[in-house]
Amino acid sequence: MNTFFTFLGSILLIQSIFALAGVLRFARYCHRTRFSRTSRYQSKAIVIVPCKGIEHDFEENVRAFLTQDYRDYEVIFVTESEADPAHGVLARLVKQSRRASWMVIAGEADGRGQKVHNLIAALDMLDSIDRRAEALVFADSDGRVSREWLSELVAPLGDKQVGATTGFRWYVPVSGSVASLLLSVWNASALSLLGERSGLAWGGSMAIRRENFEKIEIKKRWQGAVSDDYVLTAAVREAKQRIKFVPQSLVASNSNVTLDEVLEFTTRQIRITRVYSPRVWKLTCFSQVLFNLSFWGGLLWVIASNAVGISSSTVSNLLTTIFLLGAMGGLIRAMVATGLLAANGPNRIGSPKRLWAYALLIPVVSLVYLYNVVASIRTTRIVWREIAYDLLSPSETSILHRPTQSNARTAAQSSKKKEGSVRSSSPKR
Repeated sequence: MNTFFTFLGSILLIQSIFALAGVLRFARYCHRTRFSRTSRYQSKAIVIVPCKGIEHDFEENVRAFLTQDYRDYEVIFVTESEADPAHGVLARLVKQSRRASWMVIAGEADGRGQKVHNLIAALDMLDSIDRRAEALVFADSDGRVSREWLSELVAPLGDKQVGATTGFRWYVPVSGSVASLLLSVWNASALSLLGERSGLAWGGSMAIRRENFEKIEIKKRWQGAVSDDYVLTAAVREAKQRIKFVPQSLVASNSNVTLDEVLEFTTRQIRITRVYSPRVWKLTCFSQVLFNLSFWGGLLWVIASNAVGISSSTVSNLLTTIFLLGAMGGLIRAMVATGLLAANGPNRIGSPKRLWAYALLIPVVSLVYLYNVVASIRTTRIVWREIAYDLLSPSETSILHRPTQSNARTAAQSSKKKEGSVRSSSPKR
């Protein structure tokens, strides 16, 4: 048994070294890009923001989209219906703003995700009123963007070799609870996939030239989909173009969740990955089974061996080294994010206690990933914003259940009574 865990630990050690190397590449890229300034490409841009419900700091998030330091842009906000709690708040903010902005009622989705349906409704409206816009930008309403977010995200599109640009989300654990920290650490693990040639685009902060969007037929590909960003990622990569991560477009989202909400959100993400990116899902399965079997299995073996007086120093040393490598990677990611988000104003991830959590919770997050992987094998059904879907394929979606209109109206009426109050919500996407 000692030989078995030594063998597994050796494989995991190699994997951990490569993982740390990926984190270091990411950190160097962010540092280099953060302080470099290329030519400022600023074409007419359209920012599309699908909204559902009122998240924490919703009004401040919306105002941030309306006050970008960008010469020529407009914003389209989309809701499913006027009964959506966000609709009334958006109408007031749009009326108060000097920025040219629009509101679109998309209606209920049929055979595709509601978010994708909302995006398509906005694009349909745009096609009928404005052929001058050159850049399409997509964002989520639960993230806080800086004043330079739009200009930084659009600028690299001046290079025709860049098919799309992307930011990413950093969950800020506002309550400091273990569940909120777990969500932030879990989500942060994907940062190492980003860079000059990113492995993915994130739908909450991504931009693409309009002509390229139409050329690679993303709107057509969205017709039966739930995931907007996985579909766009696949289309750009099939066109042999690259997706560029823009560090200055890292978006802060408040995280104040329960453990049940963490498991629900993370499992939904892995189920979506299983359908839309099987290769990534298989790699996730392999790496998480390897880590948990090697680390947690090896740790139990060391404890049991020491209890009966059997030497297990080799396995113990391997596990210690693996833990330190993972802790170093988690700490570097958190420090990079702290620096990038500093431009957005005060954030709460910089305190020593919470910063160290990004190092110490790595093995625990691996257990969450293992739960996600196992749960994603059973079914491809998800619940997203109270709508239940069955992900039949990347281009085929079945809607199993949605809230009744009466429930939606009740929620909207309740929202009007509480308008202006601070709310928390479970992760959006």
